[in-house]
Amino acid sequence: MKVKTLAPLFICSTLATPLIAFADDAPAAEDAAPASTFTGHIDWISKYVLRGVTTTYGNGPALHNKGADAPESDTPAVQWGVDYVDASGWYIGYWASQINYSYKQLGKSYSDRTITDFQKDNSIENDIYGGYNFKAGDVTYTAGLTGYVYYNGEHADALETKLGVAYGPFGLYAQTLLNDVVWGNKGDTYITLTATQPLMWSMTLNASFGYYIYEKEGKYLGTRDTKGGFDCAAGEAFVVNGCYAGESPTSAAFRHFIVGLSQPIGSTGIVWTVQGILGGENRYGVKQQGQAIAMLSYTF
Repeated sequence: MKVKTLAPLFICSTLATPLIAFADDAPAAEDAAPASTFTGHIDWISKYVLRGVTTTYGNGPALHNKGADAPESDTPAVQWGVDYVDASGWYIGYWASQINYSYKQLGKSYSDRTITDFQKDNSIENDIYGGYNFKAGDVTYTAGLTGYVYYNGEHADALETKLGVAYGPFGLYAQTLLNDVVWGNKGDTYITLTATQPLMWSMTLNASFGYYIYEKEGKYLGTRDTKGGFDCAAGEAFVVNGCYAGESPTSAAFRHFIVGLSQPIGSTGIVWTVQGILGGENRYGVKQQGQAIAMLSYTF
């Protein structure tokens, strides 16, 4: 699809598995100024999978913390969000999701190794993002910043930069974490190559290839217990609240390949989506399982 005017980038979830689409231009509107838009959505999703991690964030088995490992929600979750894109190219948005464990309890476990109830007061993820889209020839560029704020969270709030380029149906994006958190290290960079193709019957095919460049050592993830002040033994890695036997941190890995199909249901404002996830590897090189996800969204 051609991009003739400033094409806003609509992102269903910043952290979650991405469904990215680009706005079509109206026919014969080459000289028309782009319009400002305000959109919103409320979603029901069968599972909340964060960037293709379906099995574990840890270096082998789960983190030994029931209910505090991938996926973010292995039960149905409600998600919601709003986006405003100004005609000038500036954009701002908010996205949120239920999570089926507590980032507050998980974060506290860094200091208090006795915590075991990781589903007490489950968290809600809130993503607040903004940036600017600009065009040069047939290529659209984007630069922005995302803040992650967790209701019932500790050592989980973060900032992340975003840079991207889009040409026709293809997009290439890089998102870099700016501070250490229990789910990532400062300097981690998530790279996605996306493609969107309209099909018959108002259906849309989305595909996303994800790759990660990992910072091996951080405050909460690496090979050193930064709270205890000692290195993990050979064959162990530090994962939030202790040194566990298993794989060592890796510097980069294929993260996921995702294919999704979506379609509006008439003029109801409801859109159905299905996704298939081919799992890659997490930061410790642990293979992730494949997964199928379904979602119903009400858009306005």
